[in-house]
Amino acid sequence: MKIDQIFSPYELNKRVTLRNRLVLAPLNIQSSLFDGTVSLNDLNFHKARAKYVGLDIIGSAYISDSANTAYGAISVADDSKIDGLKKLATVIHQGGSKAILQLVHAGRMTNSNILRGAQVIAPSEIRAAHGDVDLPKAMTKAEIETVIQQFKAATVRAIQAGFDGVELHGANTFLFQQFMSPLSNHRTDEYGGSLENRIRFCAETAKCVLDTAHAHKPGFIVGYRISPEEFEPGALKLGDDLVLMQVLGKLGIDYLSLSLRQYDQTSITCESLSDLRIADIVKQAVGDDLPVMVSGHLGTQFAFERASGDLFAVGRKFLNQPNWPAKTLNPGVQPQSTVTGAVIPYTTLNL
Repeated sequence: MKIDQIFSPYELNKRVTLRNRLVLAPLNIQSSLFDGTVSLNDLNFHKARAKYVGLDIIGSAYISDSANTAYGAISVADDSKIDGLKKLATVIHQGGSKAILQLVHAGRMTNSNILRGAQVIAPSEIRAAHGDVDLPKAMTKAEIETVIQQFKAATVRAIQAGFDGVELHGANTFLFQQFMSPLSNHRTDEYGGSLENRIRFCAETAKCVLDTAHAHKPGFIVGYRISPEEFEPGALKLGDDLVLMQVLGKLGIDYLSLSLRQYDQTSITCESLSDLRIADIVKQAVGDDLPVMVSGHLGTQFAFERASGDLFAVGRKFLNQPNWPAKTLNPGVQPQSTVTGAVIPYTTLNL
């Protein structure tokens, strides 16, 4: 897509006009206070970047104290966090961007230390093959319903804090993806086994969040971030996730965000389509009415002009150069250095 198209206004969900198609990708910069309260570092980080994007997505806001993915992540787990989140939404709006709060549940991708003693839960009692993680307890049906209600409550808090939308974090092997993946979901009830059953938790949560958003604030944006496939043998395949994406589209989500290593990567789990880019496959599957956000090594004119999609998320480039879009548009503008005080561990990025 041409640069002038990237930086032109874009209408999302027929109610919200973004000033451009550029998105600050959901980064978990781990700079909040010990209890997940928004910090001055969080405010400074987004203040410096919101002025260049149409959407500013706050990464990995955990919906309950048993859902946290990492130390220093932002919390939306209780009403005491609303005031800090309101300040964050205000800073983003002052920059001219729409503010999106990404909602996450870690599932098995965490440990009891990060959860401050809480039990790690997941679809099945299967430890993840990587990361500093605990063996999780398999969720009961009552716990599944509790988590759905926690996503609902987090959505209400985001609305109360003045955000323009939420994004369900279904990527990076967190809880939604764990229900979808045959490697992490060995359940024998209605939430496991067949593809229809593995989709159920994702679809029920998305519907609950959408219904809540529409009831409280018409035009409130609900997006879904997804890792299109997994790479291990017997893992989640692109074909399964395409069905989930179509279901989410029919439910009425406002955009799909593809968590990609490279904006033009191809599929390794679908040999018949291996010569096509995943972004193009997804767009064909979900249709023109559902916007698709792409990411992965964007941030140069070369990449933008070769990328396909409706919205374009950049993370790593924004870390050290908050105003790099100004340089992309005007070569005479020099990039700024990293914002003082922002502690950004590269190992925790959700790009």
